Amino acid sequence: MAAKRVQKVLDDFYWIMAREGMLPDSNIFLVKDRKQFVLFDAGIHHFFKDTVDAIKELGLELKQMDRLILTHTHLDHSGSTPEFKGRLKDLEVWVSEEEGSLLEQGDDTIVLGSMLGQRLPPIPVAKKLHDGDVFEVGAYSFEVLSTPGHSAGSLCFFEPNHKLLISGDVVFRHGSFGRVDFPTGNGKVLIQSIERLASLPVEMLLPGHMGIATKDGQREIKLSLQFARQVL
Repeated sequence: MAAKRVQKVLDDFYWIMAREGMLPDSNIFLVKDRKQFVLFDAGIHHFFKDTVDAIKELGLELKQMDRLILTHTHLDHSGSTPEFKGRLKDLEVWVSEEEGSLLEQGDDTIVLGSMLGQRLPPIPVAKKLHDGDVFEVGAYSFEVLSTPGHSAGSLCFFEPNHKLLISGDVVFRHGSFGRVDFPTGNGKVLIQSIERLASLPVEMLLPGHMGIATKDGQREIKLSLQFARQVL
């Protein structure tokens, strides 16, 4: 099978594309921070080596990674976290308050590892994120948005200067949105979260699966909102 493909989004900002196949995998977004870098989501553990190869393709070494920021803890987004932590003892894992506590306990309720054959060990969480938090990664400033519905602790990250949204599994392109039939999923709550996102001046939409939108991101979100209101 082919290695993971990498595409530049903006200066010092890259999309490591999810591997397609029988196993679920998530998009990963890499942002450089001076001599280090941050990953948004980890992907599933089966493709950890492919992710490392993609990082090397960008001229980076794994030891330069200092933060792993999770949109949520479903296994396709968090499964490689133990591998990253095993290689990098000082790596900080950031996740929502709601799901961070479960991750630290090794609780499988939201991770869903038992469904896909991998139970995560307890993972230390360096920072539990809350709605309205703001943090910097290199030239980018991200605002944390609490957007439950797909899972209780789902987060999105909005970068207002570039009108960019990392949306996890809350909303995708072409009118699609995250499923709500897993534990802690809630259709009405997801609609409320998408409504919130639809009010933002999003130009670039970077979701957890499928392709990205480099323009008209708000239009993509509004289309998803329209369909979500019809079926949820």
